[in-house]
Amino acid sequence: MTRRDLLGAIPLLVADMHGATTMPGPFDGAVGANWARFRATGFADSVCGVVFDGAELQAGVPLGGLGTGYMTIEGSGKIGFHSLFNERVPPNEYFADWLTINNVPLSTSHITYWGHYPVADLKAQFDDIPLQVGIRAFAPFLPGDAAASNTPAALFEIELHNTGSQPLPANLALQFPAPPDAKALAVRGDGISARNAAQGLYGCESAVPANSTVRVRFAVGWYVPIWKDSGGEMHRNRYFQRFHDASQAADFALRRHDEFLRRILAWQAAIYSADLPIWMRDALVQTPYSLAKNSVWIARTRKDEWWGDDGWFTHSESHSGCPIVETMVCRNHGHFPLLFFFPELEETTLDAFRHFQISDGEIPFCFGQPTSMRDPRYHCQHPLNSGQYAQMILRLYRRTGDRRQLAHFYASARRAIRYQYSLDDDGCGLVHDQSHAIPPGYWPANQFYDIWPWQGTSAYVAGTWLATLAAGKALAGLMEDGAFASECENRLTKARQAYERLLWTGSYYRLWNDTASGQQSDVVLANQLMAEWCTRIAGLPAALPADRVTSALKTLERLNMRATAHGLINGVTPDGKPFDAIHKPWDHSKNIFVGENLCAAMTFLYHGRRDTGLDIAHHLADAAFLRARAPWNQRCLLYGETGMPCWGDDYYSNMVMWTLPMALAQENIESFTHSGLVARVLRAALA
Repeated sequence: MTRRDLLGAIPLLVADMHGATTMPGPFDGAVGANWARFRATGFADSVCGVVFDGAELQAGVPLGGLGTGYMTIEGSGKIGFHSLFNERVPPNEYFADWLTINNVPLSTSHITYWGHYPVADLKAQFDDIPLQVGIRAFAPFLPGDAAASNTPAALFEIELHNTGSQPLPANLALQFPAPPDAKALAVRGDGISARNAAQGLYGCESAVPANSTVRVRFAVGWYVPIWKDSGGEMHRNRYFQRFHDASQAADFALRRHDEFLRRILAWQAAIYSADLPIWMRDALVQTPYSLAKNSVWIARTRKDEWWGDDGWFTHSESHSGCPIVETMVCRNHGHFPLLFFFPELEETTLDAFRHFQISDGEIPFCFGQPTSMRDPRYHCQHPLNSGQYAQMILRLYRRTGDRRQLAHFYASARRAIRYQYSLDDDGCGLVHDQSHAIPPGYWPANQFYDIWPWQGTSAYVAGTWLATLAAGKALAGLMEDGAFASECENRLTKARQAYERLLWTGSYYRLWNDTASGQQSDVVLANQLMAEWCTRIAGLPAALPADRVTSALKTLERLNMRATAHGLINGVTPDGKPFDAIHKPWDHSKNIFVGENLCAAMTFLYHGRRDTGLDIAHHLADAAFLRARAPWNQRCLLYGETGMPCWGDDYYSNMVMWTLPMALAQENIESFTHSGLVARVLRAALA
C-alpha cells in the first residue's frame, strides 16, 4: 500500500505529516502536586491548573451543561457516572471503557489528566502498542449563552501518534451507555459508523502512517426529553424545544465544534490572564461544574403552567450527596455563577420561590426532595430562608438593573421580610434561632449548621437578619416605598443595638445568647460576621461597627485559623480548641464548611486583611482540590484535623468561590458584573 493509499483510508479531519517526535496531546504540563502554569492547545498564553496522574484522580470532569445530564471522564480513562437518560438521583455508576484501540482499552494505558471544566484533556501512553494518544473532550458550556449551554451533547477529538517506523492500524471501538431507545443516543463524525446503536456501540477503522499523527473527531448526543420526578410528576427537559432526537443534537454540536471550543477557551483565557493568584484562577474555571451535575431545566409546554417561556431552572443541593431541589441556605452561597452568567435563569428560580410563598409571607426551604419540584417544604431553616430570598432579589437587581423585574418581585420580598418579624420571640428586634432538635437529638437545628443546635439569638442568624433589613431598606428606596424604608430603618437600628448587647463579648461576637433560659455559648464561630459579607457583596452600608469587626477578625485569626492547617475551624472554644458539639465524626462544630469559611475569608479581604483572607481561601482550595484529588467532586464539609473530605459530594454551596475575586477587588455585584471579571468572561464567551 502506498503512502497516498494509506492516507486515503484514514477517516479523519486532520492529518499531521510533519513527523512529530514528542508525545502529542492537548497540553504540555507535567504531573505535579501543586498548581502550575503550562501551555495548552488553543490558548495563546499559558494556563493555570493541576495536572493529575490519572490513577490517583478521584473524580473526572462532567461533560454536560445546563440541565442536559452529563457523563464523567475519569482518570482511569473510563466513563464513570452519568445521568444522560435522566438518572439523576442517584446518577448511574457506569465505570466502563468507552474507547478501545486495536482491542486495547484506554483504561490499560498510563494517563495524564488535566481538566478545565467543561473540558477534559487526557494524554495516554500504551505499553503494548507504539501509540501515544491525546484526547480532548468537552461540552458546550458557554457563559452568557444559555441556549448553547443546554445542548445535550459532548464533543471529542482523539489524536493518534504512531511512534513506530511502520504504518499502524488504528481501529477504534467506541461504547457509550446503552440508550433506552434508538433515538436516545447517537454518535456522529467522519468515518464513525454504528455497530450496535441499541447498545451504544460505534466504531472507526483507521490507520496511522509511521511517525505521524492523525485525528478523529466526533460528537455524542443524547435525548430523553420526558422524565418523572420523585413526586410522580412528568416534565419535559428544556432541550426538547430545540432538538427532536439525539442525532440532531450530535449533528448540531459537531457542526459547531470549532466555534464552541474557541469560545470556551476564550472565556477560560480571560480568567487565566486575570491578575489573581494561580490557584484562584483554576478554582474559578472548575467550580461551575456543579451546574452540569446538579441542574434541571424544564420547558414550558402548556398554557396553564405558571412559569414563563424561559422555562424553570433548578439546582439541587447535591444529586449525589444530599438531593434536595434548591435548598435556600445552600443557594445563598452557590447561586452566583447562575446569577452572574445566566441571570435570566436565576429569575426563573426566584420566581418559583415567589410562586410558592405562603399567605404569612414565608418562603419555602426548598421545592421538594429528592427530585420533586412542586412539593415545597416550610418551617425548615426558616430563620434564614425568607430573608435570604429578599437579599437575592436585591442581588438580581444589582446584576441586571431591570426595574420591571424588581417591580415583579418587590411585594413578595417585602412580605418575606415581614414574615421574619414573627421569629422575634421577645421583641428585641432580632430573629431568633428556632431549633427543632429535641435533646439529646441534634437535628434539625434549623440553620445552615443543621446538626449543631443553637438557642435564642445567634451571631450568624441574627447577623443575616441585619443584612436582610439593610436589603429591605435598599429595595424600598429603589421602589420609592418610603413607609417600608422607614420600617426597615427603624427595625435595623433597634436590631443593631440588641445584637451588640446580647452577643458582643469584648473581642468577638459569641455564638448565641438565650435570655429566656439564661444560658449562652461563647464558642467562636468562624463565620460570625456573615452580616458583613452579605452587605458588602450587595453594595450596602456596613452592618456592624468597624472596630467590632476589626477585633473579631483578630480573634478569628488567633483562634479559628490556628486551630487547623486547612483554613478555619467552624467553631472553637475561647481558648482556641475545636468545639465538639455532638461528639460525632461529622460534627459541624469541629470541622470545616468550605462555603461558609470562604465567606469568612472574604470578610477579611473586604476589611483590608488581604494576606490573611487569601491564606484562608488558599488553604480551603488546597484541601478541596489537591488533597482530595477531586476538583469535580467538591465536598461541603472537611475534617478539621486533616482537611480531607468529611461529608457531602458535589456541593452547591462551594460555588460561592465566584465571589472571591469580587471581594479581593473590593467590588460588589454591580461593579464586578458590569465592568469587572464577569464582564470580561462574558465578552470572551460571546465573541
